[in-house]
Amino acid sequence: MKKMLAITTLFFVMFFLTTNVGLTQGTSKAAKEPYVIGGIFPLTGGLSWLGVYKKKGADLKVELINKAGGVNGHPLELISYDDQSSPEQAAKVAQRLISKDKAIAIIGTASVPVSGAVASLGNKYKIPVIIGSGYSVDPQKDKFIFNSAHKTDFACARPFQYFKSKGITKVALLMPIGSLGELGSNLARKYAPAYGITIIGEEKFDIKAPDVTSQLAKLRTLNPQAIFSFCTGEPAALVARNMSQMNMNIPLLVSHGNANPGFLKLVSNLTVPVIVPAGRAAAPEEVPDNDPCKKVVVEFSKAHMQKYGEPANYYSAEMVDAIDLIAAALKTTGSSDGEKLREAIEKTKGFVGMQGVYNFSPTDHHGTVLDDMMVLGIKDGKWKVLLK
Repeated sequence: MKKMLAITTLFFVMFFLTTNVGLTQGTSKAAKEPYVIGGIFPLTGGLSWLGVYKKKGADLKVELINKAGGVNGHPLELISYDDQSSPEQAAKVAQRLISKDKAIAIIGTASVPVSGAVASLGNKYKIPVIIGSGYSVDPQKDKFIFNSAHKTDFACARPFQYFKSKGITKVALLMPIGSLGELGSNLARKYAPAYGITIIGEEKFDIKAPDVTSQLAKLRTLNPQAIFSFCTGEPAALVARNMSQMNMNIPLLVSHGNANPGFLKLVSNLTVPVIVPAGRAAAPEEVPDNDPCKKVVVEFSKAHMQKYGEPANYYSAEMVDAIDLIAAALKTTGSSDGEKLREAIEKTKGFVGMQGVYNFSPTDHHGTVLDDMMVLGIKDGKWKVLLK
């Protein structure tokens, strides 16, 4: 009888413990259910060189947030896909992130066409999307879309501001054939009058051309004080090399797309003064101590160097801010509902990030201002801030 009682008692004790352990584990699991954020990056194709930077920045930021305890007790989970630098592929993976992976928000992209493809799905499914490209967000039609890249207009206006401070009034344009070159030309003519600059001539070139010496020779006859070529990567480096070979040692302004270590290596040994508009992440040590973003930029840059053995840059900074803005919205709302997150991001004021201090509104889904962009030059193989 005693033996039977002991066995019965032991059975109930084990049942009680097993049941409660299960409940505890279930509660723990529920408490740790991740917030899934989708990442869409060009890891192959023509934009792959910058997609890698974006993914590294996003991965590290998620890692740092999770090490600090996550958001509202939930870890963040970044599920990333390669958009192959293609709008069609970007739309496919965006659909997968929304329908299959149940992403509560999406970050990434690197070009206007790709951003547009992802934006259309974000708006359709009411999922907040924070892109990082030259795509101009119109809050009236892009209700759920935000942009952590500086406005493309800033990449022209800010350097022109620098030119004015140096007494440069005559600028010649050497633009790539296509939409990017047309954009650069239009921006130059739009902002030149405001800064006392005259556009004295323009030439165009094919980005696949082996050199641009003939175009530069024509522009040199006009005696420009600077050349503006709105292109990125190898085409921009080609213009710089040809100018150096022709001893045209006047400032060459190129796209903000060149604010990365790869481009720096391509042109750091040239005599031409290359000018690149960029964000603070490109030169964290030169950010003024009284700048509200200094601490954020320096701390992340150190973490980036420790993890990857290379400094953070303009592209990684875009995605760091995108992740941080989503995390802040989750903290504010305590909810992963798309509409609530959109409202929280749109109401964000005074948010100190890598790219500047964000102030969003129903009419501004970019959040940063002209002075949030710096102008960089190159000295001793490193970025040097020309205009803070």
